[in-house]
Amino acid sequence: MIHIFFVPGMFGSTIEYVLRCFTKEYTVLHNRSICSDGSMHNFIKEFHPKQQNTLVNLANLGVDAITTPIYPFCDMHLPEILQTMQLQHVDYHTDKFVLLHTNSVSGAELNILFQYHKIAAGQKIKLGLESFCGNNAHNIKNWNASYTNWKDMQTWELREWFSLFYVSWVQEWIQSQYEIDNKFLKIDHLDVLNDFVPTMEKIINHCGLTLTSGLEKFGIEWRHKQQYIVDEFDLLNQIISHTVSNKDLTWNPINVISEAIIQQRLRSLGYEIRCDQLNTFPTDSKTLYNLLEKV
Repeated sequence: MIHIFFVPGMFGSTIEYVLRCFTKEYTVLHNRSICSDGSMHNFIKEFHPKQQNTLVNLANLGVDAITTPIYPFCDMHLPEILQTMQLQHVDYHTDKFVLLHTNSVSGAELNILFQYHKIAAGQKIKLGLESFCGNNAHNIKNWNASYTNWKDMQTWELREWFSLFYVSWVQEWIQSQYEIDNKFLKIDHLDVLNDFVPTMEKIINHCGLTLTSGLEKFGIEWRHKQQYIVDEFDLLNQIISHTVSNKDLTWNPINVISEAIIQQRLRSLGYEIRCDQLNTFPTDSKTLYNLLEKV
C-alpha cells in the first residue's frame, strides 16, 4: 500500500490523482478535470479516513491500495493515527509512506486559505465556517456566557476567536515532521505548489512507481488554478506591511478567515486591533492603522 498523510488543503487528493494518472502501475479511478476552485474534489479517493472508526476498513484493502488519511483526526493526533494503522494490517516494512506538512507559520496560514476556498467555500465541497469552527467551540463562553455555539458569536468575536485558536493548528502542522521516522518521505506542501513536477517525481520514485507522460501539462493547468489563493495571501501581506508602516492601501472586502489571519499576524508583530464591535473590517490601511494598539 501507499499511504499519503496530509492536512486538508495540502494537496493530498492531487497527489493520489497524479499517482494513478501518471504512473505505469496505476489506472486513474475517475479522470475528471480540476475544479474551478483549484481543488481535485471531483476525483474520488480510494480510502480517505477522517476519524478513528474508519481505520478498521484498512483490513479490506488490497496491497496496491492508496490511502489518504488526514491529520489530525477530530479524535486523534498523528502519532495515535499511525499507531492505530499499524494495528490494522498496515505492513510497516513494505508499504510506502508520504507526509505532507509545513515548515513555517506563513505556509500554514496559506494552507488555511486553501482550506477556506476549497472546503468552506468550495465548488464541490461547501461546508461553510463549520469546517473551521465546528470542533473548536470549547471556549466561546469567554466572549459571552450565554453562547452555546460558534454561530452565536458576532463577526468581530468570531474573527478574534479564530485568530487565537488557529495558532495551535500551525504548531501541529509544523511539528508533524518530527513525529515520524525515516520510512516517510517528508514533503513541504509549498514544494507541491511551487515546484510541482520535481516534487511529484520525488513522490513517484519514493513509491517505487514509473512515471508516464502528461505530468508537466497537468501541472501547468493545476498551478494556474491555485493562483487566486496565492494572490489573496500576497494581498494579506501587503495589508499588514502597509498598515504597520501607515502607508496608503485600499482593498475590496475580504473573508473573515483572511481578516483573522491579519489580526493574528499583527498580534505577532506586537499590535492588537481595537476589535470590540468591529463587525465590518476596514478596507484601507489608514483606518486599520488607527485601530491598532501597541502591546
